[in-house]
Amino acid sequence: MLGILLLIMSTALLLTAVNGLTQHSYLIALLAGAVWAFILYRLCTRGKLGTLASIDTRKTTLLLTLLCAAVNLAWVLAVRIEPFSDYETYWQTACALASGGEIDAPWYIAMYPHILGCSTFLSAFLKIFGEHVMVAAVINVILTCLSGLLIYSICLRLASPLTAALAYLLWIVCPSKMMLNPLVFSEPLYTCLILLFFYLIVLIEQQRGSLPRRLGVCLLWGLALGVLLRAVNIVRPISAILIIALVLWLLFLRGRDIKDGAQWKMWLVILVALLGIYKATGELWDRHVENVLGMEPASFPVYNIYVGFNEETQGQWSAEDMDLLFSYLSRPGATTSEAQEEMLPHLKERLSSGIDFGRLFASKLIAFMGNDELGGYTYRFTRTELFVKLCMVICNVFYYGCMLLAIRGIFVLRRSSRLSACLLPPLYMLGLTLAHMLVEVSSRYHYSIIPVIIILAAFALGGSETSRRSA
Repeated sequence: MLGILLLIMSTALLLTAVNGLTQHSYLIALLAGAVWAFILYRLCTRGKLGTLASIDTRKTTLLLTLLCAAVNLAWVLAVRIEPFSDYETYWQTACALASGGEIDAPWYIAMYPHILGCSTFLSAFLKIFGEHVMVAAVINVILTCLSGLLIYSICLRLASPLTAALAYLLWIVCPSKMMLNPLVFSEPLYTCLILLFFYLIVLIEQQRGSLPRRLGVCLLWGLALGVLLRAVNIVRPISAILIIALVLWLLFLRGRDIKDGAQWKMWLVILVALLGIYKATGELWDRHVENVLGMEPASFPVYNIYVGFNEETQGQWSAEDMDLLFSYLSRPGATTSEAQEEMLPHLKERLSSGIDFGRLFASKLIAFMGNDELGGYTYRFTRTELFVKLCMVICNVFYYGCMLLAIRGIFVLRRSSRLSACLLPPLYMLGLTLAHMLVEVSSRYHYSIIPVIIILAAFALGGSETSRRSA
């Protein structure tokens, strides 16, 4: 599994380097990223950052969280931006829910019900604090801090105080995350929920000695995880990837525990409860969506797969494809499910049209994982060209450095015998990447794997201490 992820990440960087031969900013950013990653790695291996591990854990947590809040809050206060495009859809829907007004384009939201999920969360705060865009930005900052705390806690439990502190610091200075915080979008929320899921799995795994004798507690854990995964799916429909990753981890990646019958009993109780409550809450949410929008939410994402195999747009959003979908949705009495079914013949035709799958998947991999410049590109309508380009380069320099360190971190994980729970985030990263080879892709969709990349990078930087702890 780690070998496949290593191959994909290396391929993404290689394609970026090739792309940099014609677009030199990418090659410069890649080289600059390699330089800062090497310098930081050498500082860590020589013990120059050892003082981070010597500080009291509570003090470290408080200081890093205050720093995270200060840095990200300073950006959203200094660099503001009004909602546009999909971000405006989130904002208008949240405002409509908060004020009790009519939701615009309910057919579109029924096609993408996660918009309603995120907007429902935001509307609760708009009712309290008023309909100001800054409310959404501050919530994103809070979610960013919570994500940082979860990254720190995961690394602290699986590795060392040094690894945890380095991971939190990398998250704090991650420029793309900071630049995107002023926007109204779902990524900070579902990323925080995913990290909470990983953290809870780590907690369960570390209590595996006592939990098999307490099946009632296992049942409660399963119910909690199922509700959490449903919350993730409400905000972004990717919980299936997390469930598959969990099952694969249980079957193949738990080392000696795979042969432990008591462990299997514990995990089966958790898994059955998880799947049961996940399905039940899904039905409740679908009914809620139908009540709010007046139409049922879309089921199987035929349209998204259809867009994902569009060679002309390299699997990214297409106005022509959207017009085709709308032509079916605009029919009298049409439902989103019927529109999806109408797209099925078009999907079959596209798949049999002689697609160069190798080239398409390479293009989609570049779009998904080849850069992290969206944070800067977002400001193209409101800031100078120099500001936008500078922000894009800064984002890419940081991202490429973290990617290179993460590749090193994969080797650290492969040598460790006690970090089986840390294999779940990379497995999710692999699953999300492969899933986007099939559906519509955008660089924004890799937001939730940035914490995984940072965790792997932190394992590379604190690898020597981690290895000693695992010996």
